[in-house]
Amino acid sequence: MHASKLSPLLVISLASLAHAHGGQYRGPGAGLPVVVPGISSGPSAPRPNTGSRDVATNAFTWQTWWEFNKEPFLLAKDRGPGGPVTGSDDFYLGPRSAAPTVDVLQLTEADRVERIVPALAALIDRDGNRDVQSACLVALGKIGRDGALKDGVGLDLDALLQTRLRRDNQEVRETAVLSLGIAGRASAFNALAGLLLDTPLGRKLVDRAKVRTRTRAYAAYGLGLLARRLGRRELSQQVYDALWSCLLDEDADDRDLQAAVVGAIGVLRSDPGRSSDKRLAWRAADDLLAWFERDRGPTAEALQAHAPIAVARLLGRGTSTLHRRVKERFARTLTARKRRGQPILQSCAIALGMLAVPAEVDPSDASFSEALQTCFAKGKDRASRHLALISLGRIGGAANREWVARAHARASADTLPWTAIALGLQAQQAAAVGRPDVVVGDLLLEDLKDASTDELRSALAIAVGLTGVGDAAPTLVALLRKYEGDARTAGYLAVGLGLLRDAKAASTLSEIMQRSARRPFLMQQCAVGLGAIGDRSASEPLLALLEESESVAVLASVASAVARGGDRRAIDRLIELTQDRGLTKLGRAFAAAALGGVGDKDLLPWNVPLSVDVNYATGIDTLTNGSTGVLDIL
Repeated sequence: MHASKLSPLLVISLASLAHAHGGQYRGPGAGLPVVVPGISSGPSAPRPNTGSRDVATNAFTWQTWWEFNKEPFLLAKDRGPGGPVTGSDDFYLGPRSAAPTVDVLQLTEADRVERIVPALAALIDRDGNRDVQSACLVALGKIGRDGALKDGVGLDLDALLQTRLRRDNQEVRETAVLSLGIAGRASAFNALAGLLLDTPLGRKLVDRAKVRTRTRAYAAYGLGLLARRLGRRELSQQVYDALWSCLLDEDADDRDLQAAVVGAIGVLRSDPGRSSDKRLAWRAADDLLAWFERDRGPTAEALQAHAPIAVARLLGRGTSTLHRRVKERFARTLTARKRRGQPILQSCAIALGMLAVPAEVDPSDASFSEALQTCFAKGKDRASRHLALISLGRIGGAANREWVARAHARASADTLPWTAIALGLQAQQAAAVGRPDVVVGDLLLEDLKDASTDELRSALAIAVGLTGVGDAAPTLVALLRKYEGDARTAGYLAVGLGLLRDAKAASTLSEIMQRSARRPFLMQQCAVGLGAIGDRSASEPLLALLEESESVAVLASVASAVARGGDRRAIDRLIELTQDRGLTKLGRAFAAAALGGVGDKDLLPWNVPLSVDVNYATGIDTLTNGSTGVLDIL
């Protein structure tokens, strides 16, 4: 039960998408949460074809970009830093720790070990349904703790996860592999490495003559996440050696596996301040750059396109000699007369936004912003052009701010949402350090008032929220009430209010959420807004819906919303629901998913390091297919 997203790119009936992986919107279309990863409504429910062609068809919309990148911006102030500065080293992941003041709603370690883990262990033992199994596995991975069972026998999490590697259901096996990495325990290294490299140990664990390629791909992702979480020099080196040997293995020439290995290498770096961590990261970046530069033919470009992203994640923003060489390589690729394929161009545009610094910080980096500007002005690939705008917003600086503002003033209808988001990202950097950019905030707010389409209105709602200009909140509340009948527009207005952290808006968001039981997208987005504000009062009415509703979309949205709240008062009721045999299997699976979210050891979803800045339209099934890819599982 990965908490997943209903891909509006795939307009398929919910009956065939009945997976208890949560439910979250990943782009434009039907406006419903995508309920996908691994939970079917029954044994005969058809598995939708969510292959690469479908995902790539309409992937580069601003909504899809936002859904993959939003989480760090939505982190509530009382559960972490006041707001991440785009491109900073604390942009991704952190342990969920207690607030500075006593918080009676804050989860405790005893809640995890003595209440949640035993309940999930009991459910996974009792119910063999694949949806329930998958949901419990991911939930246990998120919590990452052994548990104390009622009979006094302790639960060994590694052992529980490894027993599912032999299950006769491929999805359950893949989920178990991934959950070993999500749990982030050093004891899982040997198992994950054995699975990745198809060693005798790996084959024994899955009880097969060979470890399947998809299983190996999930093991690669698990290893990268494991090394990132633990941040131990020796372990990170071992993980890198295993991943790199797999990438060079001619017998492992599989798109899913190689993309997983490259992505996993990209998330290895956990502590930019540690010199040993930096040495490994720079070596890995150098190796990947050489791999990227090999001419493997046009059919391999969608795979090689993952290398610029991985390199940029490893290095982060900077001005070292290696940084300069990498940036020059990507800028040349982006602006060359003889262009490489679209996936390569898109990834180079994204990577420059992750690596370059503003010209005001280092004048020699001005050329990289200029390369992005040229890409936007003269590029033939619309996705690359729009991603170049996003990268200019991520780099920031006065010159880029002025350039993007001019582009916004003359933008076409299909580009206006992107220029708005780029301006919002520029202003977000100022807001994150307590100095909101009022000029940009007012500009975007006036545009929001005058917006003539729902598409533009929605994008401007997010952009205004990113500016952090608190005076905009009353306008967003008024527009939310005015457009409540349009679930998608109202949903983004709700998120915009959450980004503004306007506590006064909480009552409005709660009120609309409670009357949106039949509009799961709006209900979920109101919960997102409330979570960003730090309001945890929504659990009780949501739990009633979890018990009463038979709609997969509603169950997915409710589970996601309860998890976001992080309210320990929801634990007892969720445990009761997992034990309620009168509840559907799908309902119990979503209750398990919500328990995993409430007990999550991390502030942000486990796949954020893989999700933020990803090139998600390269057609790699195990990365994202709207269903069981690592980016589709929450």
